[in-house]
Amino acid sequence: MPKILCAQTAAQTVTDWARAQPDSAWRRLSVRPGEKGEVIAEYLTRRVHVWNGKATTARCWHLLVRREIGGSKLKFCFANAKPQASLRRLASMQADRHFVERAFEDAKSTCGMADYQARGWQAWHHHMALVMIALMFLAKERLAHREITASMLSCHDLIDILRHKLPSKVKTDDDLVAMIEDRHRRRLKASQSAYRKQAETLGASN
Repeated sequence: MPKILCAQTAAQTVTDWARAQPDSAWRRLSVRPGEKGEVIAEYLTRRVHVWNGKATTARCWHLLVRREIGGSKLKFCFANAKPQASLRRLASMQADRHFVERAFEDAKSTCGMADYQARGWQAWHHHMALVMIALMFLAKERLAHREITASMLSCHDLIDILRHKLPSKVKTDDDLVAMIEDRHRRRLKASQSAYRKQAETLGASN
């Protein structure tokens, strides 16, 4: 048994392989409805062996290649779906990435996912948990009113509705000043506490 494993065939990049395929090998599919019409692209798939040069065996995965209509840019991914998975199934799974990315966009823009100043993992986890709860609430409201709004209701729409309907603590200029002063007091208290803990830590180490 050889001590150093090696592949029996020469390695090939996905780009080189895909561009060598004839146009008849590509299959045009509509993967989902979009705001500007059906999302249509051309796809290739092939079962391939992937080996990192270190593992004892190579993995056999689905290779999926996507090409935009009339374009040359390629996107590709691996899938560990069942060997009998169809090309349409693989293309639909790849297209679902759009909804994952959209969920992150909504979480950041409407639920404050990226707006945190945590100093520890516990605070960060608390913040993310609240973001997920808020996003789940917005998703349920969108589903509950889908028949009325024809799926057009967005997270931004719901935030505007909530801002208009929910009572606000800021009604006068005095309320605004009081809110900002309270915010400054809490920030100052947190800063002083951090400096005090830092001084205690440095004093103990000396």
